[in-house]
Amino acid sequence: MADRRVFRIGYDIHLYDTLGSRPTQSENETGCIDMSRDHPLKLRLPRQDQQGFDYFPLSVEAARQWAGGLPVTSSSIVAGQLEAVIGRLNRLELKPELRFSIMEALRPTLLVTATSLSRRFLRQPLVMPQEPRQMAELVDNLYQLAGTAYTLVAVHTIQHRDSIREVNAARLACESIHRAVRFAGASLLQAFQLYRPVQSRGWLTLHQLYALAEGQQLTQLHVEDSLSGSGTVTTAYLQALILGCCKPNQLRQGDLSAAYRGLQEWCALLSLERGPGPKGVFLADLESDRPALYSELFREVPGPAVRHVDPRPLVECLEKLSLQDDRPGVVFDKDTIVSPPLIAHLINALSKLSMRNFTRQRTDKAIWVGTGLSTCHYFMAQEQTFEQVLYGGNYVPPPLDRVSTNPFLQRRASRDPWQSVDDVPEGDSSDGDSPLEHEVTLDLETVALLQGEDEDEDIGEELPRQEPYPTYRMSMYDASPGGYCLEWADPTAGNITTGEIVCVREDDSTRWALAAVRWMGQLAPTRTLVGLELLSPAAVAYGAQMQHIKKGERTDPMRVLLLPEIKLVGQPPTLITPRLGFRERQKIILMKRGEEIFIQLTRQVAITSAFVQFEFRYIKQLGEILAEDKSRPGDSHFDSLWTSI
Repeated sequence: MADRRVFRIGYDIHLYDTLGSRPTQSENETGCIDMSRDHPLKLRLPRQDQQGFDYFPLSVEAARQWAGGLPVTSSSIVAGQLEAVIGRLNRLELKPELRFSIMEALRPTLLVTATSLSRRFLRQPLVMPQEPRQMAELVDNLYQLAGTAYTLVAVHTIQHRDSIREVNAARLACESIHRAVRFAGASLLQAFQLYRPVQSRGWLTLHQLYALAEGQQLTQLHVEDSLSGSGTVTTAYLQALILGCCKPNQLRQGDLSAAYRGLQEWCALLSLERGPGPKGVFLADLESDRPALYSELFREVPGPAVRHVDPRPLVECLEKLSLQDDRPGVVFDKDTIVSPPLIAHLINALSKLSMRNFTRQRTDKAIWVGTGLSTCHYFMAQEQTFEQVLYGGNYVPPPLDRVSTNPFLQRRASRDPWQSVDDVPEGDSSDGDSPLEHEVTLDLETVALLQGEDEDEDIGEELPRQEPYPTYRMSMYDASPGGYCLEWADPTAGNITTGEIVCVREDDSTRWALAAVRWMGQLAPTRTLVGLELLSPAAVAYGAQMQHIKKGERTDPMRVLLLPEIKLVGQPPTLITPRLGFRERQKIILMKRGEEIFIQLTRQVAITSAFVQFEFRYIKQLGEILAEDKSRPGDSHFDSLWTSI
């Protein structure tokens, strides 16, 4: 690129104050470039109406020293200081070069602080407490303020390009837009991870930043960025745009981070083109506050601001990655892995349009929900434990597992992480020599002292125990033959995630059905909607063992659920297994109260981050084959020979 780049004329840059009011005609004439009246850019920027700045001298070195002196051990204090400083800088009139350099000095601290704070609000219960919500809002404010700062650099560089002497004006504008797009994408990613709706103007800001770069022909200029990732404005824009096309409300928080990281590289395969494009593409209106939509869902006649992106090159790349069976997915680091289930989800979301099969009806009925394979297994087995399913209802657990009547083990169960290490091996006989089987009688005062209780407390009161298979009573928002939409408002209901398997029972029913969490959406800080897809109206609980072919040994049993055949919809019987350990063409043994059924997993029909669903076939054993063999004569002459041997 030439040192003196000529900026393309084609867009207005309208400046708005912090309240969002549109500038008057006089402000528009004196405060912005009159490039074109056809398609004004709708960038909302603060006016530079402040004079004083008390935090540090306005120089790069002073900004770097100030950032280095912040208390790194307190991320919330650092974030508050950065919020105040960047917000004040955005109201100061500074040269674009100086504003950019100061922001570059503050950006490493900002990114580290945001990453540190994110650990305090990610992987939290679905209904978050107040403090994590405040941390999330603080990080989002930082992203927006930083994005605004870099947008100011780009706008002022374009407006006053003739006064830029120390650096290349086009490169300064391009790098600033690239940084702003990255922060806009980080804000969108956080909204997806918290299952919140994107804030007003969130998509519009992202679109308009790309339009600003496109108007200046800067979209394909490579930008080096060791902190947030190198690339072009186009790839940075597509990274956030395509993530919004991947049904983010159906993904877990970690999967969203991994997908966003992968798209940083994979979006180099894609391009943005003008016009509506063919069917099967995504359309983005640069003048709208909406994400990209399938071309089939785009209701308006595509205007001049519409761009289309064909996802097929990306889908083909992902399909090649999915065929690499010897790899556990795409590994970027130990915390960022694009797993095979995530690759399958991305392929499905980007390659075809899925429509709802059933009409939902509004309802406010109550429903009981249990989450996780262990809980589902328990209720599908008529409230029997896994051991009772395997060995019968009269099964008695080993002594160390019988802690319900032992106050000492109850206290240890909640605090001692080494308790499970000392389990009695299976097969040990109970001959009365174990000290845990002796009955020790203690007076209540001694029990209270040993448990750390005060004498004045109610010694006879039982210690609270955590329910091993908890269920939660929720309200339905709507329902259909294919599933439910629940209003998840219970803050004690744990950290339910997308892809989780759940069992559900309507308040007026005694039967449990099996479902999967397909999507989440937060309408308010304490109100979240959870979409469940029904998998089966019933299921049979089994244990599953795998047999090592070479050693002939069997693995420990694992919980599985057999979903019976549904002839009405042509659904064959399937098996729900844990996420790891099972694969196609594998032979396993189903166990239940001494019964053994030999099957082979044939085809994987569904996979999430929590479970896998397989079709299977039954394998006949030698005894069954001989019993069904009608061709052998009933009284063969060889029978007498066998009795004589």
